[in-house]
This record gives sequence, structure tokens and C-alpha cells, in this order.
Amino acid sequence: MTVMVPVSHRIRVALDAHVVGRRKTGNETYIVNLAQALMRRDDVDPTVYVDAGTEWPTDCPPVRRDLRARAPYFRVPVELPFRAKRDGAELLHVQYVAPPLARLPVVTAIHDVSFEDVHGLFSRSTAVRLKLTVRLSAKRSAAIITISEFTRSRISHHYGIDPAKIVVTPLGVEPFWHPICTEDAMRGLSGLGLPARFVLTVGNLHPRKNIPRLIRALARARAEGAGDLHLVLAGQRAWKAAAVDAAVEEADGRGWVHELGYVSVETLRALNSAAHVVAYPSKYEGFGLPVLEALACGAVVLAADATAIPEVAGDAAVLVDPDDDGAVTKGLLRAATDESLRSRLRLAGPLRAAAFTWDACAQRTLEAYRLALGSDRSS
Repeated sequence: MTVMVPVSHRIRVALDAHVVGRRKTGNETYIVNLAQALMRRDDVDPTVYVDAGTEWPTDCPPVRRDLRARAPYFRVPVELPFRAKRDGAELLHVQYVAPPLARLPVVTAIHDVSFEDVHGLFSRSTAVRLKLTVRLSAKRSAAIITISEFTRSRISHHYGIDPAKIVVTPLGVEPFWHPICTEDAMRGLSGLGLPARFVLTVGNLHPRKNIPRLIRALARARAEGAGDLHLVLAGQRAWKAAAVDAAVEEADGRGWVHELGYVSVETLRALNSAAHVVAYPSKYEGFGLPVLEALACGAVVLAADATAIPEVAGDAAVLVDPDDDGAVTKGLLRAATDESLRSRLRLAGPLRAAAFTWDACAQRTLEAYRLALGSDRSS
């Protein structure tokens, strides 16, 4: 039976935010910005649950509660749902893994299922753990949130979930991400010792980011007319990062490949604005937030034509087959040297990005909450 929620009622939701402060990039960006957008609404009352001692990264934080259990396998699966229920939440919103037992409806955000779709992107133990826990979470959730139509179709395919139970909530991009002039951007990067012309790629040095292929393609593009373009890697080292080191050695790239590690959002905005090209030939993405942020900064973007990335980039980027070295090389050459194309993309990027907002993400998220609560109340 459908439960009707009164129009004046604010949905009390507990948000699992234990990833905040852990440099979990996309997952942390998602929960922080969603929580801020939910705060701006008058039909939802969000409370975030963070690890004890965590500092919320905005000046106007939501209501927060500290999770105090030391053991991670107790803190999130057990303490979180117990505390949420005790604090009067009507539902619990988690990412990927739902508690095995919860006395309130659970909405699970599953951003991608790359561990199901592509062999070799994770260690065997990690892949087995994800396949088991995410499948169980999908089955026990009252509703599922995902961030692209592509991922919605893959969740339904792998877990036999009715697509009507899966709500697509595309991510947003904050006003912070906007074009800044190259001179100001380079001044902000002065301490990094970067050249004037470089290709930027953003994300952890994980196998699915396809960085060894990008290094090989850029080495050929440099030899075929792209000029003295350097490569800047902005992201933490991850599983199998040694393959990146091997590709640098093979391409004799020690003089033109720069590994920065994790960088602040201020540095990343400057990098996006100053880069000659932002390259994101990822093998698999549930959305592709770095692509959206680069577009918002007016960057010339080269990205993969696979998985969810075309949903984000549209016609505002050069899209290439991420499994074809020649296609990536050709795309880099076009993006680096075709001035007519570059001018069009610099204008198209911010316009494309403007269609993606966190307020819109929050609106769609409320649809998932109402679905989970059995409500058919209109917006």
C-alpha cells in the first residue's frame, strides 16, 4: 500500500558521509554537494554522519553527528543505522553498501558497477567483495540512486532490479568551477614548475583511467606535430600504478610527464583553466565528474566515447575510442592543433556544464526518497 506523506512534512534523512575527509574524490564530492543542496530545500531535513573529528569542508555545514566506533566494519554497518533510527531519521542514504540490518528504509547510491563489467580493474579480493556486497545492497534497498542512464541499465542488467526502482540523479558542478584567464591560472601554478603547454589528466592512477595508453598516444602526438606538450597527472597513486611508471620509461617521458599526486580544488581549477588539453580517456565511468569540471572551466577536453562519458560531454568534447591507441593519438592532435575546433569547444564547455546542477541532483534524489517511503506526493 502506498503511504501518503503530508505536504507540510519534511523528510528526515540520514546521510552516510563517512568518506568525507578521506580524499575519496568523487564519492566525497558527491555527498558534500548533495548535502548542501538538500539543505537549501524546505521539503527535506538532512543530517550527515561523519567519522569523529572530521571537519566538514564548507562554511555552512549541515546538522552532523559523529560516528565513534573504532572498527570500520562495525561503525558503518551497525552504528550508523542504529544512530540514524535513534535520531529520528525516516530513511538512510548510503553509498554502495547498505547495512545488513536497518530498522528504516535504505536508499543506496551506486555510482558504477565497473567491477561487474570489466575484468582486471580491481584486485581479485576487491572485485569479489564488491560483487557480493553491492549485489546484496541493491536487493535490500527500498530504492537505488545512480548517476547516469548507462549505470542504471547496468545495475538492472546485473542484479535483476526493476528499472523503476532506480532513480537517475546526474551530478552537478559548483559555481566555483568557471574559466579563469591563463595568466592568472599559471600564476596560481607557479610553485609546481610546469611548462606553458601541457595536457592534464585528472584522477587516481588506477587501471581504468587508461593512463599508460594516454602516455603512449601523447608520445606519438608529440612526434607527429603536437609540439612539446607535457603531461600532468593530478591524482593519487592506486592499485597497479607501476604500469604508469613503466609507460613513462617506455616513452622516455621522465622529462615531460609530471606526477603531482592529490591536489586541492583551487589548484585543480587552475590546472583545468591553464591546460592546453584536458584528456580523460577512461575505460569506464559511471558519470565522469572531472570531465564536467573541465568543461565548466572552458577547457578543450578529449574524452572516451564509452560508458557514461558521452552523457556528460555531449558535443562539447572530442570523443575517442579509449581502447584504440591510434584514435587517442589522432584525437590529441586535433584537440591540440585545430584552432577552429578549440575555439568552439572553449565556448561549448561552460554551456554544457551549466545544465548540470546540484540543485537538480537534489530534486531527483528527493524522488528516490519518496519512492523509498512509498509516497506519491508531487514536488
